[in-house]
Amino acid sequence: MDLPPSPFGGPVPVVRPLDPDRNVPIASRAPTRIVREPDVLARVTLAFFTVAVAAWIVLSWTGYRGDYVGAQQAWHRGAHNLVEITLVREDETKLACASGVSLGALACAFDGDRHPRAVAPPDPDLLRPYSTTGGDVIVGAGLWSAATLRRPLPAERFTVVCDFEVVDLVRSLSLRWAPDAAFDAATKSLPVGRLTGCTVPP
Repeated sequence: MDLPPSPFGGPVPVVRPLDPDRNVPIASRAPTRIVREPDVLARVTLAFFTVAVAAWIVLSWTGYRGDYVGAQQAWHRGAHNLVEITLVREDETKLACASGVSLGALACAFDGDRHPRAVAPPDPDLLRPYSTTGGDVIVGAGLWSAATLRRPLPAERFTVVCDFEVVDLVRSLSLRWAPDAAFDAATKSLPVGRLTGCTVPP
């Protein structure tokens, strides 16, 4: 667009109104940048979600899920725990305990002096020491009376899953893991109770 001639021989200057705040022509002012504050709630939600997913992956990878047999055992009187015991078929005659403590009908084959009892308890009440796959030592009765253990057992080491009802915790116990081995006194209180519902996992 051509400007009207100036009386001084040049184009007529265009006068623009001044910005009262900055004292510069309005058209010369730089465009305003719109800065958005980050959505704090969205960022916090994303962080919690990320932490939850990471924790689930770690717990799943390490195997500490609710279906892990023997996890978080409660060794107190009256507790029921699902335990997985490691055995060889000869353990029926190899394992023994000695104690002067009797818990109702439950008793070891040897008394507190490590002598055989005059009358040994019947097998359902005869206490023996066992080791779980988690490394815990328990003293239980009734395992070898289970119907699933009355059939031919594996020649190699195998495991048995049982419900273990803790009758009491006993410190005055000695354990023997082989007929020709010496009794070893327990160094801590051990859970003593009944083993029921025993099965050999397929």
